[in-house]
Amino acid sequence: MNTIPVYKYPAAYAREHGEIEQYRVSHKANVACKGAIETAIRDNYRNNCLGSDTAKQVIAEFGFDRTLYVLANTVREKDWDGRIDRRNKDWARTIPVFDDENGFGDNRNREFIVDRAHPGLVDLFINQARREYLLTQPLTKEDIQSEAARLLRRLQSEREPNSPSGTHFMAQISPDFLIRASTKDQDRLFALLPFKSLSFSALNDRKGIFALIQKGENRDQPLRQRKPSVRKKLENIKAADTPSSVKRDAPER
Repeated sequence: MNTIPVYKYPAAYAREHGEIEQYRVSHKANVACKGAIETAIRDNYRNNCLGSDTAKQVIAEFGFDRTLYVLANTVREKDWDGRIDRRNKDWARTIPVFDDENGFGDNRNREFIVDRAHPGLVDLFINQARREYLLTQPLTKEDIQSEAARLLRRLQSEREPNSPSGTHFMAQISPDFLIRASTKDQDRLFALLPFKSLSFSALNDRKGIFALIQKGENRDQPLRQRKPSVRKKLENIKAADTPSSVKRDAPER
């Protein structure tokens, strides 16, 4: 199923463009994905908790594009439901879903609405699916800046050294950040934090990677500013050296 392209246009468009077979195959896969989501939620909900790998099962079978498309269609059809988080509603509006009415005026998109699971559990499933997708995306400069700011706040908020030995202040680097981060991304994160004694390290008795600074370090410092790249500097120099065009008056006749 994860090799079938998502056909997002309605049946009328598909007929006009000779693509009705692609439409039918995609629509059938959408309905199957909807059923798989409902089954996954049912099978993985125990003790008032949805299993953390629930969305992964569906994504492995149907892929990100179709899973997120079916979820966005579901949320758009349930925009009135307060049990679905506003942030997920805002996200769903960014996914284009065209109306697809049949000859009786019924919307075919309703055939792949996830409606046999509690909306609150659907909301949790959406959170999982969106997070899994996000973890596949490269970090932006803004992402790195945000993580640096978070670590700085954490390091500055402690009154006393909080490392196991009591010799350092420490803050855990976000596991999601580390999943997405390349070696260069980690170097950029390191460069933004303003501490001379800074190190990134694992700890024997704890999971994860931590930013550590010595207890005598001055913690009352702002983040370092990113230095412009060499290419950016050259572009600025070139722009400054290029004379601006001046509109000349037309000669008198």
